[in-house]
Amino acid sequence: MTADQTQPAPTQRKVNATLACPCCGEPGLLTALYPHNWHGRSGQVVSGYKEAVLCAVCDRGEEAAQDVIALVDTQGQIGPENTELFIRRAVTWVDSARGREPDYAVLADEELRWHSGEL
Repeated sequence: MTADQTQPAPTQRKVNATLACPCCGEPGLLTALYPHNWHGRSGQVVSGYKEAVLCAVCDRGEEAAQDVIALVDTQGQIGPENTELFIRRAVTWVDSARGREPDYAVLADEELRWHSGEL
């Protein structure tokens, strides 16, 4: 695949199909799938997708996530009267999720623990 080619969109999920939180395993409130590009070993751009799961437990302290969680906690369900507010808050949360970078020290520690059989 060359840098100007894009990967086809992944199979779409149903609107109500939300992934479990990858950190704690609890059901997620919202799963976002968004385009993401990175540089491969050759230096060429690779196009793909990333997922972010909004977790009511793990994301409670993050401001953009908290705005969506508070809306869901308060309203219970998103109805026609609060759809626009939900969309604005969800877009803000996805934008914040896009900017997250992995903590490479944590990843290295988890890799060591995995190789030693602790995980």
